[in-house]
Formats: sequence, C-alpha cells, structure tokens
Amino acid sequence: MTTIRFEAADAADYTAIGEGLTRPARAAGRLATDRADAKYALVHGDGCGVCGRAIEPGDAFYLDVDSGDVLCEDHGRERRADGERDGRAE
Repeated sequence: MTTIRFEAADAADYTAIGEGLTRPARAAGRLATDRADAKYALVHGDGCGVCGRAIEPGDAFYLDVDSGDVLCEDHGRERRADGERDGRAE
C-alpha cells in the first residue's frame, strides 16, 4: 500500500500538484488537468474515505494510491502505520 502525505490542501475540492505526482494521482483516479488555476490537481472534494470528513484548505491529508482513498490526517496516519506494521515501508 502506497500512502502519500500532503502538507496542506489548497481548497476544499482540490490541491495543485507537480508533475512528479501525476502518476500516483492518475492511478488513484484523482487527477484533474482541466483547472484554470493549476496545470495538475489532485481532487478530494468527497472528503475522507473512512469518516467522510471534508478536507479543508490548509488541512494535511493523505492519498492511498492503491485504494484511491483520500484520508483525513487521523485516518491517513493510521493506514500508513498499518502498512508499516505489515512490512510495507511507506
């Protein structure tokens, strides 16, 4: 399981990303390229995949590339810890 942490969301529905993150965003089904204010963006308007909590501007959050879930800080940290316990370094 690959879990990527993002320091701060740009908006409630998306975060601008660089070219280096387009592959994981595409693999997760969360890549947007049609935004006027960002060449590439990770969409997360549906909130946390576990609890449904909205990802607000400035919030840290996680992307689980394998499941496509966006996770709030708490659930992302838990999932990353679970992966490390299973022997999968993140």
